Amino acid sequence: MRKNYILFLAVVASFQFNTAQTLGSAPTLTFTNNTGISSDNIATDGDGGSVNISDINIQIYSILDTNGTLTMPLSWEDASFYTAGSYTGLTANMATGRKGMAIKSENGAEFKLNQFQYLNWGETQTGGAVNTIKGYKNGIEVASTTFQGFNNPFLPNTIILNNAFDNVDEVRFYISAGGYEGNQNFTNHSINSIQVSTPVLSVNDFDTNKKLNIYPNPTSNQVNVEFQTDEIATLEVYDVSGKLLFTEILNYKRNSINLEKLSSGIYFFKISSTEGISTNKIVKH
Repeated sequence: MRKNYILFLAVVASFQFNTAQTLGSAPTLTFTNNTGISSDNIATDGDGGSVNISDINIQIYSILDTNGTLTMPLSWEDASFYTAGSYTGLTANMATGRKGMAIKSENGAEFKLNQFQYLNWGETQTGGAVNTIKGYKNGIEVASTTFQGFNNPFLPNTIILNNAFDNVDEVRFYISAGGYEGNQNFTNHSINSIQVSTPVLSVNDFDTNKKLNIYPNPTSNQVNVEFQTDEIATLEVYDVSGKLLFTEILNYKRNSINLEKLSSGIYFFKISSTEGISTNKIVKH
């Protein structure tokens, strides 16, 4: 009996190991049921019959506004709900829909968004709905494009992202023009078959990060930005909502940045020079 129990555990462990994937395998999150989704209105990799990604937690949810504010509801619906062939997906199952949806890593880890399947089940051809899709890294916008939100006759579109979305930690899409509501407050978004992969770090990112030192972090008031060689660079400081707070020119090997007027919290330093762009998260006590 004990031997059979051990064999059972080994089979379970093997199954869990084999079904989990990493970002490096470019997994596609295809949701096939509602398990773990409607209870908290967030679809995470591994929920709803989708593959579990072992080295990141990807979350999908409805958003209230362009700032990416999480809102309810979210559920997986089957093909009979959409009446669009065999398509199934995640949506806000309500007549008024929502502003948009977000794809985000739970802890701020980066990923590459390759593509996803999209269906708008509420718009009509005359609505001319257009969606804007934006990518963010450390709270700062790094990518932007648009796509049509209606595909006659109510068929899903496969949205393929360009290389601007190669290194993000959050992607938001939302209605930005046209639509049956007229003022773009909401529409009936749905998403499935979301393919992610390992983030791509640009050559300039490598060069800049090797030549840059930012300390102390966390800090109370002062942050030093130090280069290996003389640099002329621009520092932009953002809050967690992506609002630009101030800009400074850095023209010394060691530059001291005063955060005394800022309240405790998380901020982002975006440093741009001829060597490239580096974005760093700074915590102030």
